Amino acid sequence: MNQFLYIQFKITPKGPFSSATGNETVAIELPTKHVIDWKLERPHLKLSDEEVASELSQPVAIATAARFIPLTHSSIREREIHSAMFLPQRLPEMNERSCDYEDNGIRAWFIT
Repeated sequence: MNQFLYIQFKITPKGPFSSATGNETVAIELPTKHVIDWKLERPHLKLSDEEVASELSQPVAIATAARFIPLTHSSIREREIHSAMFLPQRLPEMNERSCDYEDNGIRAWFIT
């Protein structure tokens, strides 16, 4: 098993003051151990690794995007940062610079 999962979220801001072009994404590097630990702590929940990874990484993706573009109030943000796509490997942009946001070992890059 790989040490990390790589996930990319699309950004579709809904706010009237958004300057996003629609091509922005947030790339996430999630330690696989987080998914394993989450599932061990909640054995009664039968979620796939991908479902758990999406749940763990979406708040980090939202926090990252909010640093660069205005997002709406919190109840709508999950619809603004959406469509998690699992990547087979780390994106080149993730190697070119340091991450834009980190929380509990989950690293995120805002990509335009």
